[in-house]
Amino acid sequence: MLLANATAPLVTSNQPVIEKTLEQIIIDEANLAGVDGRLAVKVAFCESTLRQFDKETGEPLRGVHNPQDVGLFQINERFHLEASQKLGYDIYSLEGNIDYAVYLMKKDGLRHWKFSQPCWSQEGETIAKK
Repeated sequence: MLLANATAPLVTSNQPVIEKTLEQIIIDEANLAGVDGRLAVKVAFCESTLRQFDKETGEPLRGVHNPQDVGLFQINERFHLEASQKLGYDIYSLEGNIDYAVYLMKKDGLRHWKFSQPCWSQEGETIAKK
């Protein structure tokens, strides 16, 4: 389980371990997909304060207003569970939650996070890189 300021080792064969923060992992995954990584981090912070798991239970974080919202990016099970699984993403894992959120951002922009927009939005910001 990664926490907001925790680091995770990135290990590749026969190379030294590289520590990355959760923010950097999100930025890197988003940038690889052509999505603004810093804006993706803002969305994750506004949705979950950069938490995938509930501190008390160790289970994936659930939404306060909607318990069907799951994890770091608060991906809604009702609308996205089946689609995410068909694409091979596990929204209950940190990696799967990030990867599916980035997929949605690339495909649809930020419309799935409109309710948290007052928290993450700056006028003129767009998620997809030109």
